[in-house]
Order: sequence, then structure tokens, then C-alpha cells
Amino acid sequence: MKMRKFTILTILIILGFAEVKSQDKITDHNNNIWFLVHGNYYLSEKFGLDSEAHLRLADMGGQKQQMLLRPSIYYKLTDQVRFYFGYTYINTYPYGTQPVAARTPENNLWAQATINHNVGKLGLSHRYRLEKRWIGKLAPTANGYEVQGRSQKNRLRYRLTLKYTLPNQEKFYVAAFDEIFINYGKDTRVNFFDQNWIYSGLGYNLSEGTSLELAYQWQLIEKADGISEESNNTLVLSLHYNLPLGKNGKE
Repeated sequence: MKMRKFTILTILIILGFAEVKSQDKITDHNNNIWFLVHGNYYLSEKFGLDSEAHLRLADMGGQKQQMLLRPSIYYKLTDQVRFYFGYTYINTYPYGTQPVAARTPENNLWAQATINHNVGKLGLSHRYRLEKRWIGKLAPTANGYEVQGRSQKNRLRYRLTLKYTLPNQEKFYVAAFDEIFINYGKDTRVNFFDQNWIYSGLGYNLSEGTSLELAYQWQLIEKADGISEESNNTLVLSLHYNLPLGKNGKE
């Protein structure tokens, strides 16, 4: 009962943040295609490694948007609770009508907790992540722009994921999530709200521990100036797999 009340509260919080949208914005609309490979490697009953590799394209594949690598290690406290510590490397490229001046790198360290539980046949997952980010500062030069120094920013992310296996169709499932991104810290002066992602897709279990998902995602991004924003439609194709590595590496 407590977990159900907690879930209802977090849903209400997400819906409230999803409505945060100032007037008089300059909006850039993009149509994106994202590819993701996500691996989970069991080292033992309690420890494991996790990896993500993303290729994100704008203009329906016509422009590079982002490339991202995200390795991490996790500790499984119980079957429902895990703690992660990881690193992310990101390259952001110029795209759309509000492009960055040049390719911009980002390095970030993050800590994360996930809580999984069921409400009837519906699987729910709560993901909380704190990110400490170092983003390249672009400065004009005789040949264009280049990275000179780093700016440090902080961000909090919360994702609520729903997963439901279709009746009489064990290989097929539907998955949906809403993720809110909030900036915080002394360097946050204009926009505390950073992004919101809403995702809905169909998954297919290729084998035990391996699945393929095809989904639609809407992405709202508020820019640092507090005026510009992006409203993006994204087609997401992702591969997820589990692999035991250690002698006792199993779920």
C-alpha cells in the first residue's frame, strides 16, 4: 500500500513538471532517430556492470546530433533495489535551427538508485540519478570555434517506467516512461527545468535476457538562455541484453 501511494505521488509530481512551460518561447522542432545498445553484465549475485552506447541523429538521420558512451558498476541491495555509479562521455554536434557553434564534449559522473516493484501485472521502475557535469566552453578563434575550458553544472533526473507483458504473448511487451531533468546549483540562474522525455514503445523478447524495442519519444528541451527551446519527435530503436561474466554471475 505504501509503495502504491509513493507511485501515485511521483506520477503527480511528473505531471506537474510536464506542465512547466513558459510563454514567449522560440521553439525549434526536430525529427530524430536514435539508436541504443544497452548491456547488463552480471559479475556475481550482488555486483554487475552496465553499459550504454547511443547514436543520436537529427533531421531523420541527416545530421549528427549526439554520440554517447555510459559505463557503470552497480550493487544489488535486494531484488527490487540497485545502486549505480557511472561515467558518461557525450559529444553534441550542431543541428537544427538553434545549433551549438561547434562539436561540444561533455564528461559527467553520476550516482543512481533504482526501485522496481509490481502493481498487479504492471511492472514499475523508479530511477533517481544525480549528475555532476563538465561541459566544454566554446570560444571563437581564427578558424571558427574551439573548446577552451569547462563549465561545471549539476542535474537531477527522475524516470518512472511502466512495463506490461501482453496477455498470451510472452514475447511481446509494451514499455512507457516519463523522465524529468532538473538543473540545480549556483551556476543555475535561468532555467531550473532542463528537459522532459515521454516515451512509448513495443518490445520483443528475442531470447531470455535479450530484447528489442521500437518506440516514439517526445522530447522538450529548455535552453540555458531561458528563451529558446526544442520540441522533438524521436524514433528510438534499442537493443537490451543480459550477459553473465563471473563464475556466479547470474540474475
